[in-house]
Amino acid sequence: MEELRRYKEDVEEAKRIRRERADWNFINTLPPRLRIAVLYYIETGDLYVASRIAGMKMEEFNELRRRAKVPSV
Repeated sequence: MEELRRYKEDVEEAKRIRRERADWNFINTLPPRLRIAVLYYIETGDLYVASRIAGMKMEEFNELRRRAKVPSV
């Protein structure tokens, strides 16, 4: 049970870091599909699914993530 609690805390901490460091001005200028994909990534950290939402290859989405200043945590 302790491991599960620690895991949940780690997931929440990663989410918080991604939210804080993201360039929200840039993210809010993105077209809806890309914005939704970046928001999904910020909340989950799942690069694969976020890239599919965006309709991009993972490498392309990773570049978008970098431009949005969202850390890979």
